[in-house]
Amino acid sequence: MNELALKLNLSENKGKLALIDIGSNSIRLVIYHQNGKYPFPLFNERINCRLGEGLSLNGKISSQSMSRAFSALQRFAFIIKTMSVKTQIIVATAAARNSSNSKEFILPAEKILSHKIRILSSKEEARYASLGVVSNMKINNGLVADLGGGSLELVLIKNGKNINSTSLNIGHLSNCTEGDIKNNLKKVKWLSNAKDTRLYGTGGSFRALGSAYIKKYNYPLTLLHGLTFKKEKAIILLDNISESKENFLGIPSSRTRTISKAAEIMINLILHSEIKDVMISGTSIRDGLITELNSEKRVNPDKFAYYKVLAKNQRFNGMQSKIKKIFKPIFKKIANQDLERIFKISTNLSDISWDEQPDLRGYIAANKILSLPLRDLTHIERIWIAKVIYHRYVGLKDKQAIENSIINLLSEDLKKTSYSIGLGLRFIYIFSAGFPKNLDYIKFKIKKNTLICKINAFGRVLMDKENERRLKNFANACNLNYEII
Repeated sequence: MNELALKLNLSENKGKLALIDIGSNSIRLVIYHQNGKYPFPLFNERINCRLGEGLSLNGKISSQSMSRAFSALQRFAFIIKTMSVKTQIIVATAAARNSSNSKEFILPAEKILSHKIRILSSKEEARYASLGVVSNMKINNGLVADLGGGSLELVLIKNGKNINSTSLNIGHLSNCTEGDIKNNLKKVKWLSNAKDTRLYGTGGSFRALGSAYIKKYNYPLTLLHGLTFKKEKAIILLDNISESKENFLGIPSSRTRTISKAAEIMINLILHSEIKDVMISGTSIRDGLITELNSEKRVNPDKFAYYKVLAKNQRFNGMQSKIKKIFKPIFKKIANQDLERIFKISTNLSDISWDEQPDLRGYIAANKILSLPLRDLTHIERIWIAKVIYHRYVGLKDKQAIENSIINLLSEDLKKTSYSIGLGLRFIYIFSAGFPKNLDYIKFKIKKNTLICKINAFGRVLMDKENERRLKNFANACNLNYEII
């Protein structure tokens, strides 16, 4: 078990867990049901205290910022007590780390919270920021950037592992000039190794950039986590933001004062690293801390706790594993192998609307999937899954369809595979009455250009004319003939 888990003895803790992140811009309290595991927190609140404001000029946290922070912590301490939270993790980052009067803030804060505060080193902050991203998103190569009020953490990932990391004292609350930003970035010699990879941006400033992108380009899926766009569009947008003298569309009002400095830092980072595109991440160092407490790999859909929670809410246990087994012989012939991971996720979500109004099940299922708090999906993957489950419920019909502007984010090939697999799931669910034991009577295989459906003698009564029609629809969508044996 890792050092943090040993220290907290969380292996035996079954109660609520509270995590307080004292950042340079804001202080956030997140309360989890148990060890920070998904599906989602019981409570999540952020209060802007701006501890890092003016820090780069005089090296001290101002009395006004401390006063705001103490007020926030008093509220959080009360909430923790009334919710009967058993375990707390409290960390502070750049402002507490770099200020000369840190003790004047930390000691009273610890008294308010009745708990020690762990000041993260710059190396620890970079590691937790990276861990938060890679535990929620599948990353082979890329650059993780966590832009906060007092610092910028950078981590280079190669072959899924952290290769280099650093923390720079340039944040959106700092008084650094553009020359300071450029000089700091030039000192990071390994940054050139990020060329032509993806930049994974985390922190409020990157999320504000994502929000502005959605508004500026009328992006149809209003979801920040997983939002991806080319660096050219990012640079144009950031230029516009930094030059704007008024509130910029999409930028939260709480970011208006500091977004120009944040834009300046982000532009220089993109240009200096020569990355190819930007993905917005909704993760933070909190996700890194929580990941360290839990051994499961969240990006693995078979182990990701949230999918298991959803599966438990479905009608019958075991349906999803049976579907995977039946599809296995034919999946590689009707879809790209890269889709196998998200097909597994699709099966876990395939009965998500079983208890909804029948005429609206497809529409409700698709919209649920487009908004579920899933961190291990890109937007394209999420839309593909939503379209699969939509057709699992509605078949060939087009009632209450997903908006075309969203579907058109998919390539033609992805539109086709999501449609065909959705029809395959529809056939399987209706044939079996959604009951896993009835899938023991059926097998699929593809021979030459024919989808062969073998049915055990005990189960042939399940194959009526309507189900044969659904099988034919599935085969047609795959450009195959069909045969029932």
